[in-house]
Amino acid sequence: MLSRIKQLVMLTEADLNSASVYLLQQSVLRIILISGLLLVLTIVIHSSWQAYQIRAWYIIAITSGFYLVLLFALYFSKKSLRLSKIILLLTVFGAGLCMLLFIDDFELSKLGVIFVYTAPVIAMLLFSRTLTMLVMLFNIIPFSYLLFGVGPINLFNISITLPATPAYLHSLLFLFFNLCIPLAVMRVISTLKRNAVALKQQNDIISQSNNLYEDIFDHQAKATLLVSSQGAILKANTKAKSLLRIDDSSGYNIKDLLKVSGNAQPCFWLGHEAECTLQTNPPIHILLNHLCRTQQHHIVQLDNITPLKELHRKLTSNDQKQNLWRNYDTLTALPEQNFFLQLVKQYGECKAGSLMVIVRLANIKAFNHAHSYQAGDELLAVFARDFQLAFIENTLTARLRGVKFILWRPMPEQSTSFSDEVLNIQRLLPKQLSLSTGILQPMYEMGVSISNHTLATPELMLEQCEAALESADAYTRPVSYYQADILEQRNQQLKLLAAFKKALQLDTPTLWLQPKVKPDGSIISFEALLRWQDDDGNFIAPDNLVALAEQYGFIVQLSLCVLAKAVTIIKQFQQQRFAYPIAINLTGSDLLCDEFYNTLIDIATHQPQLLSMLSLELTENSVVRHQQPLFNKLLVLTRLGYDIALDDFGTGQASLSTLSQLPVSTIKLDRTFLQNIPADQRQTQLIQSVMQMAKTLKLAVIIEGVETDIQRRFLQSLGAQMMQGYYFSRPLPVDHWLRQLGSSTAESSFAKTQYVAAE
Repeated sequence: MLSRIKQLVMLTEADLNSASVYLLQQSVLRIILISGLLLVLTIVIHSSWQAYQIRAWYIIAITSGFYLVLLFALYFSKKSLRLSKIILLLTVFGAGLCMLLFIDDFELSKLGVIFVYTAPVIAMLLFSRTLTMLVMLFNIIPFSYLLFGVGPINLFNISITLPATPAYLHSLLFLFFNLCIPLAVMRVISTLKRNAVALKQQNDIISQSNNLYEDIFDHQAKATLLVSSQGAILKANTKAKSLLRIDDSSGYNIKDLLKVSGNAQPCFWLGHEAECTLQTNPPIHILLNHLCRTQQHHIVQLDNITPLKELHRKLTSNDQKQNLWRNYDTLTALPEQNFFLQLVKQYGECKAGSLMVIVRLANIKAFNHAHSYQAGDELLAVFARDFQLAFIENTLTARLRGVKFILWRPMPEQSTSFSDEVLNIQRLLPKQLSLSTGILQPMYEMGVSISNHTLATPELMLEQCEAALESADAYTRPVSYYQADILEQRNQQLKLLAAFKKALQLDTPTLWLQPKVKPDGSIISFEALLRWQDDDGNFIAPDNLVALAEQYGFIVQLSLCVLAKAVTIIKQFQQQRFAYPIAINLTGSDLLCDEFYNTLIDIATHQPQLLSMLSLELTENSVVRHQQPLFNKLLVLTRLGYDIALDDFGTGQASLSTLSQLPVSTIKLDRTFLQNIPADQRQTQLIQSVMQMAKTLKLAVIIEGVETDIQRRFLQSLGAQMMQGYYFSRPLPVDHWLRQLGSSTAESSFAKTQYVAAE
């Protein structure tokens, strides 16, 4: 009954949240009409009865007529809102006029004028501002009559006065002023409040998005400008301001800052590419590149090519001059890969007794997010300078790509072994870098290839270095030597990588679900685990796929695929009314990627109903490795409504202070903690300590790897509330869970025998 009334007066959640003015006016009109009809019904019936007793048929006709008119207005409120509004407004004036003209008691007839005073409020709620002003002006006429009138008008000598008329009139005014109008105004205010909240939320989202895009623009790896067609600089990122020697982008024109070389067109910034010099400092050479046009504005990038110009000036060979642009890196002025390999061939022919080392700077992505991409470029440039100075004699150095640098040198005659020489190289690497952000102590990962025979080509040594580098880790194994089986392993990985990339394009990988349960087996939520079969039909371990994706730089592509599939599963669950959240596994680098991070923000913005059903799990090591930049991202996601868990807890290097700062709600205790319980007293005490610590930090604990009933019962005795493991269920396809949860016997609690049967 209540729901039908809400639908009739349009007070459902959808109606209240609607921004439609038409729906709002329709709801207000119906509230006034329905409340008025219900409240006045008693007055109409009683007055008609009194009129019947004295045979005053015209009174019955007048009261019934007004009531029927209101019913017609209610009827037309759905078909013709405008007509219904006009009927209501005219009815108010008509009722007031009847009181004024046909009540012979002057004091009572004045109440009709007071009733007409509600007309401007109704006009304001239902009509335009102009009509409201006209009604307000019109009400001056009845107001003047109240001031200067001396007696009742008593038109046509008709009187509608009854013994209970005073009670009728006062009741009518009370009901209209105290109930009908306030209810209508409350409806308007309720919608305004909801719209204000929604508007604030949208403004917050727009503000967050704007800040994000501002951050992306400001931290572009290159100097970037937004200019008008006339050359006025509308916006410049930090690197552009530094390059152009300006404090603020407003008020400048690109023509006043840059001087184009040669006979270029006047609007040189609109062309594809132009070489310029800085007006205030002509020795600074800048290459301007027009990227794109948006509406009437243009985005251009600036590259400082002064170091290359200087090298060009110093070189004498015409061939070297022609190849300079592609042979040297613009940021570091070091040789690029192909030129480096040519130099190695020319210098030493890779004779026996030489070594090649790739040096990779660790954790640079986190540094970029903590400071800026401009600071990251400064770091690379400073390192390249110190790197080159450290290996001046008898050594060739170059930049490969990204954060990888390379050196080649023959074995010195006084060196006793290759390992000693590698240790010497490691000692010569810069221990600290003086940057504008402060002193940085860099960490390195090194891949080493040793040439013991003259058949080793530079290309082969480079490939061996790359293969060795994949096994290096700044924390556990900073130096990795090439071994023969490494290259074979790498070739197998590349083969698997190609097959997996093709599988991603064909969308053949799937997600299987493993439940997280209470000790009694009641399902709480699920973890989504990647499953993919190779061409031989073998399932590839998800850990291997993730490691492969991280090594070869497509982890974000993989995680976007997993996220999309998880969202699809959640929607399937919601269609079946299954309220079980789905957790997906991510790496720290996923969240530091703008594309993936923006996808999560987009879900929170446009599909907020998914937030309570989607959980994000990050491994402890990935969180520790990226530190503060990742903390900031996690904090934003938590505020947006995401649930975040720390996976594989206890296997990484997170300190207690780090854990206390992380915006996570859950920690997942790694399966290695359960290997020897309950027999191992120390492990038992360790689990108890972790659970107590989590309780202190108000974190939930999920214990992974439960495989036996003994473990389950023992953990339950320790107070464990959530578990996960093969004892309860292996990961199973989504279709299995849809059938299982949808069956009449499934009440989200399953015995172990049921799982075995399902397998």
